[in-house]
Amino acid sequence: MSKSALVVCLNPTFELTISFNKFYENEVNRSNDYFVFPSGKGVNVARVLTQLGENATVFTHLGGNRATEFIDLCAAEHITLRYFEAESPIRTCINIVNNEKSTSTELVQEPLPVEKEASKRALDLFSSLLPEFDALVITGTRANGYDENLYPQFVELAKAQKKFIVLDVKGDDLKKSLPFHPDIIKPNITELMATIGEGKVIFEHEDTEALRDTVCDVMKRLYESYGTKSVISRGKFSTWAYDGAFIEVPNKDVPVVNTIGCGDALTAGLTFKLLAGSPLKDAVQFGMDCALKSAQALQHGINLQ
Repeated sequence: MSKSALVVCLNPTFELTISFNKFYENEVNRSNDYFVFPSGKGVNVARVLTQLGENATVFTHLGGNRATEFIDLCAAEHITLRYFEAESPIRTCINIVNNEKSTSTELVQEPLPVEKEASKRALDLFSSLLPEFDALVITGTRANGYDENLYPQFVELAKAQKKFIVLDVKGDDLKKSLPFHPDIIKPNITELMATIGEGKVIFEHEDTEALRDTVCDVMKRLYESYGTKSVISRGKFSTWAYDGAFIEVPNKDVPVVNTIGCGDALTAGLTFKLLAGSPLKDAVQFGMDCALKSAQALQHGINLQ
């Protein structure tokens, strides 16, 4: 029987993807190949979970004069929304796909802050919805204005109700949530080092083999302290994981079209398999396969054909 997941996305966005056969900096670039779709890390995760046949619901806020457009776009993809109103309008991020170089460059518009009362509205709706679900997935950053303890409160409530918890967050959201024993954390290597690396900047597509021992020590410590398993994605390189023993799952070298959202596809595939009872290594492999499927198409999501 399929299980249900509540996917938290308190930073929704429209994603404008524009594909170019060639892209020239400091010049006018024109393309007829573009589209807009609903996004934000939680929406991306729910999209793939839905495509896999899982019962996934996005928990988010909506505001501004494009909220109805966002709802309609989600409905067109059969993405279920539960939302509350906030004054912060939905932002737009731009993804430039350069087919000549096989690169995807995302230009991120930071959101306007939500109003002070949004945290209470979020907590009230979350508390009322949580009993309906088997799992909680929290992914991505909060919009500015939310209480800094909101995500840890979500995790505490979910753990008290014995929900399966997956976190793809970083910084204080991650640190403050760990004492409530989430089941899985899944930051990428950039997010992990931003959390533990004392200001050290690591790029997602950088070869980080030299960090293996450091990351392994962190994953081991988290497992021993909180019972939390770790999955650390590293772009085109192998994924590292820990469930009491170190796990390395190699990536596959295949041609890619659009890599934006691949980490979210990994999170979705990982969650799908873990909810079905698969071992962590198998779940990571399936998640990586979902990420590769997503990367091989211009549109977000996976091709199940």
